[in-house]
Amino acid sequence: MIPFKTLLSTLLLASAAHAADSLHVVDETIVTGSRLEIPSATTAAKIQLPLRETPLSIGVVDEALIETQDGATLSDALANISGVGVHTNFGVHDLFYLRGFDSLENGLVLADGAPEPEATFYQLYNVTRVEALKGPGAFLYGGNPLSGTINMIRKRPDPAASFARVNASLGRYAAYRATLDANRTLPDRDLALRLNALWQDTGAYRDDKDSHIVAINPALRLGLGTGSTLNLDFEYLTSAHSADSGLPIVGGTLPDVPHTRSYQSPYDLSEQTILRLRADCEVQLGTNFTLRDKLYFSSLDWPSQGTIFNGAFPNAQGSLDLARTLLDLKDEQAIAGNQLEGLLQLNTGGLDHQLLFGLEVVRHIDDFTLDVALLSSQDLFTLSTSVPANLAALFPPEAGTDSLRVPLPDQATTGRTTATTIAPYFIDRIRLNSQFDLFLGGRYDKVDYEDKANTTKRDYSQLSPLLGAIFSPDDRLSLYANTGRAFAPPSTRVPGPRDPEQSAQYEVGAKALLLNGKLNAHLALFNLSKENIAIPDDTGFTAQIGDQRARGLELELHARPAQGWYAQATYAYLDAELTHFREILPTPTAEGLVPMLFDRSGNTPAFAPEHLASLWAARDFGAALTLAAGARYVGSQFADEDNVYQIDGALTLDCGLTYRREPALLRINLENVTSAEYETRGFGAASVIPATPLTFRATLGYSL
Repeated sequence: MIPFKTLLSTLLLASAAHAADSLHVVDETIVTGSRLEIPSATTAAKIQLPLRETPLSIGVVDEALIETQDGATLSDALANISGVGVHTNFGVHDLFYLRGFDSLENGLVLADGAPEPEATFYQLYNVTRVEALKGPGAFLYGGNPLSGTINMIRKRPDPAASFARVNASLGRYAAYRATLDANRTLPDRDLALRLNALWQDTGAYRDDKDSHIVAINPALRLGLGTGSTLNLDFEYLTSAHSADSGLPIVGGTLPDVPHTRSYQSPYDLSEQTILRLRADCEVQLGTNFTLRDKLYFSSLDWPSQGTIFNGAFPNAQGSLDLARTLLDLKDEQAIAGNQLEGLLQLNTGGLDHQLLFGLEVVRHIDDFTLDVALLSSQDLFTLSTSVPANLAALFPPEAGTDSLRVPLPDQATTGRTTATTIAPYFIDRIRLNSQFDLFLGGRYDKVDYEDKANTTKRDYSQLSPLLGAIFSPDDRLSLYANTGRAFAPPSTRVPGPRDPEQSAQYEVGAKALLLNGKLNAHLALFNLSKENIAIPDDTGFTAQIGDQRARGLELELHARPAQGWYAQATYAYLDAELTHFREILPTPTAEGLVPMLFDRSGNTPAFAPEHLASLWAARDFGAALTLAAGARYVGSQFADEDNVYQIDGALTLDCGLTYRREPALLRINLENVTSAEYETRGFGAASVIPATPLTFRATLGYSL
């Protein structure tokens, strides 16, 4: 695995010192135009089960809701799921928090069930559904899903229809976007082709934060007879985003400057090229056995430069100078693997079994260099830069800029890592009687890891179990419980023997169909803990002695109270704590900045608000017009584990209108209607990013 997750947590310390010196089971949603219906059919990517018959907490966002809200990235979809906080990292990739744990270190993102590279903006132009399995997911997916697994189900060729749809949109801050979704079927050959494409060019509320995206995704479906199919899928995406560290936190508060102000250097730019290839084959071998195979490959080429902040210090003009450091990352990741699975239905000793067993072989290659440079300081209020004469003579600013860049070779990091995993796994649903089901599952990962750049080799094995049970006294109510464990690769920061980070969860809940089928409700109570976190011990050496815990309640409601109405609401209460946590930070003293050990045990983790709530409602006026509106509340949250800077809670309001007159469509969306002021994640204790005020997008669609 890429050490990027640990790099971000250690680089701020290093650069500051130098600056001073599916098991995913979902309910299918019926879509008519842009209208949403209560889930009424069920599919399963791993086991064919109704959602209410699974002892797991699973959030689902379908294509209709994504389109009605004009969602563009994965975070837009996840904002509709209880207990998920959405942010970005440096403004260049998705970052979200599941039950109080961040996705970089504790989550796993899949595309059609295959693991994704670690950090990108996941686009939704070709996604038909997003599923979020909350809690440990290693029983099917192996390393990293300590707190959650996100799966993007992409659009596949439709063998029953030929169509073409083009959408074009424009929005505030010079936002332009166009998408294509075309499907062609050849029934005489049992063949279907589908093409999805995206072009996007946008500005931003904050200064100098333009982005550009181009993507294309052709797919083919070939029928093999007797219910067997072959699906081939290729995706190419290239993007460029300006990095954004936001506004610096100075003395526990934000400076009195415009929220649009950017302190980035002229060198900042993050570019990504992503390739995804999938070959899925499914063969029916009798009425009770299905064999399926997924061959996959994903790659990420990521050159990126971004400015981070290292504190503000008085200058000779009586103002404050912001110390800055430039991170220069060149990263190439590749993931290649194969999942071979069998699905068997059988009866033994009077007990019915739905048994999934599989074998995954995957190889993850990551070659990267991360260079660090000291930038010229910048006045917080005038934006003028200050360049020491001796350094300016040695490292003159590049042509067209006034920003000094002094390389710090001793802060550079290099990695050439490979990780090969062989993992058998299974899950068995055992029907004890008409009311009680038992779920047993587990995966055994054997991992060989090597970093040639740092002459590091290690092998380790890990068993990740799942035990679940569900009791259904009738067809309207299910009570469930589950417990499971997950792991993440051992930290590279620990000398000597290393253990994987581990999480364990205990969860109970209820799923009910109420009000004569007009309301679906899901309630979950959970306790999720993580151990073996690498932190400094009492002597300052890094050891795997850290722990974190989260307890909470989550509620999801999906309702169709009357003809033409749809509503959904979520609420999450979270009690999260760093039960054992320390960090070393450079601290100003009479002798200058000195690294000191701080104990954060008992503090609240960053971006783990106590309360999260959302509401979305839509009303159809005949077949032509739909009006929709929603609200999202995020409670107060800390920007860092030091709990110094607290972001106030915020309530945002959105609304949308969709007008359909075949073959045309008009959709208008307004976001943050009241221009509520709040902040999202910046870079640790150093900064936060002000949120965008009122914005709008208008979309014209045409079906050919």
